[in-house]
Amino acid sequence: MSDKLNYLFENNSLINCFCSSISKENNNFETKSFAFGNSKQGIDDPINGDSLFRIFSMSKVVTTIAVMQLVEKGELNLDEPVENILPYIKKVPILNENNQFVKQKNSITLRNLLSHTSGFSYSSSVMETSKRMKNLSASKKLYLSLKGYRTKGSIFNKGPRLFEAGTNIKYGTGIGIAGNMLEKVTGVGLDEYCKENIFNPLSMENTFFEIPKEKQDKLVGMYIRRGKNSDKFSELPLSIPPVKRTFLNKIIFGGFYGGTDVFSSPNDFTILIKCLLDKGTFNGYKMLKEETIEEMSKPGPGSYDDMWDRDDNPQYVMGENTRLKSNQNKYGLGLTVSYDNKSHRPIGSVCHGGAGNTFFSLNYEANKAALIFSNFYPYNDPEWFEMLQELEFITYENN
Repeated sequence: MSDKLNYLFENNSLINCFCSSISKENNNFETKSFAFGNSKQGIDDPINGDSLFRIFSMSKVVTTIAVMQLVEKGELNLDEPVENILPYIKKVPILNENNQFVKQKNSITLRNLLSHTSGFSYSSSVMETSKRMKNLSASKKLYLSLKGYRTKGSIFNKGPRLFEAGTNIKYGTGIGIAGNMLEKVTGVGLDEYCKENIFNPLSMENTFFEIPKEKQDKLVGMYIRRGKNSDKFSELPLSIPPVKRTFLNKIIFGGFYGGTDVFSSPNDFTILIKCLLDKGTFNGYKMLKEETIEEMSKPGPGSYDDMWDRDDNPQYVMGENTRLKSNQNKYGLGLTVSYDNKSHRPIGSVCHGGAGNTFFSLNYEANKAALIFSNFYPYNDPEWFEMLQELEFITYENN
């Protein structure tokens, strides 16, 4: 299995890459894993299954699981207005097609937040996923900043919305807002809730919103390609072990952002994948009901073309709007549903990626899954994608 993957890594410019192929037969799992490269550029420190990676938007899967646990308990409702729990939501303006700010006509639901149909995009000073927001005038952006909707230093912006709830789809911060709903109804932070209800019960010992001091040396470096066609990488400040969040940090950023703030290891995330493959139960712990997993995995409305805005000049770190961002894909609740007939994963597989080039896919009928972890920008990198293609071929087609 490793020969082709090894050949690809030896002949590309990636600093590291961890690959796992997971299969389930009856109640038994088999995992084949392969680690390539070092934790940091120029240092002889091979990565392994316990190395810590920034999983960025794969955090959305974790947050959605946490929120759906509360749905099962009746503490949250998928189709209840979000404003019943977070009253400020109904005051968030909508930027209409004429670039005017208007009030909402229809309430947002939790289902809208989890399916990216709420109208929230990424529209901070750090990251934008909408051409309309990117092209908005400086004066309107200043207005949004003064109102506290457009953030600086954090990608967790809370407005404006780009459309009425349920009328379109746009990749954005909705799942982070769903995490805020969880915090409001439970009275505990998202980090603490996930630790007590997901990480600890599943023995995910290397998954955190905040890395403990004694494990910060496990964190791999974070890099960026010096240009689209360059084979050179520059290290980013994100490689510095994160400083413990202070009370002031939490005031500024509103706590942890459920859309990107999780760190995990390949071995740990494999446990979560196994739990999903087993329809919500692993090693005696029932994380979610089978019908909840099925609800999360149903394709929602809208197209990936609308979700990503097919921009001829996409933001560099987010990568090109090709390869993984197939216009055949749909989005469920916290999970992408793949209909990409150019990939090796079966139609109807669920998957999710993270901006630092982490990704997993799984197929319930085949009882198989694939996971690939690296940490660099831009997302959807061609050399990294070539390794993912080979990994998914090995996983789903190489019998």
